[in-house]
Amino acid sequence: MGRIQARVGEYYWERCGSIAEAVEFHRQLIRDHNRLPHFAHRKRTDRHQTPLGVLGQRRGKEVSSAELNQAFSQKFWRRKTDENGFVRVGRWKIYVEEGLPRSDVQLSYWDGTLRAERDGYPLVEYPAKWDRNAERPVKLGAPLPLVSPFNSKQMTLFDPEWIRLPVDLGPVEMKKRTIPKIHQPKFNFGT
Repeated sequence: MGRIQARVGEYYWERCGSIAEAVEFHRQLIRDHNRLPHFAHRKRTDRHQTPLGVLGQRRGKEVSSAELNQAFSQKFWRRKTDENGFVRVGRWKIYVEEGLPRSDVQLSYWDGTLRAERDGYPLVEYPAKWDRNAERPVKLGAPLPLVSPFNSKQMTLFDPEWIRLPVDLGPVEMKKRTIPKIHQPKFNFGT
């Protein structure tokens, strides 16, 4: 929008006495902005110099309010799986997918669910209680593995839930090992 349009807009915004007048002014401003020729389109050879002329009958994709809320209120992290398909989230080590060893995955938290995805395919979901201050899960429920093209063809050899408990990352005390003394026999080779 040019400087003159901005100044005219400010002038009329200041004189709006009610919300209805502001809504109507905004509607007129957008209509004029889309129907007047734009400097950005001045060199077009097809004579379409207005935004409406350029876009024609094309329409954007309609998005529901739930999808907008989901898109803008999620928390996202990138993690790399270990050789067994696990990732760390805070002090938790959670199972993602055995078929993706040492691969990048995207974790997201939204509406009480922690989800792992790869290339847009959901891999696993965990019901979760979240600590907003520490930005990590406080409690995780049982995993819900989802079907994806990355699922391992091999049958699962162990239950992935056994290693899901928080890992204690505190200092490790080493126990002192005592090596027993070995009694060396003495040999007598004579006088």
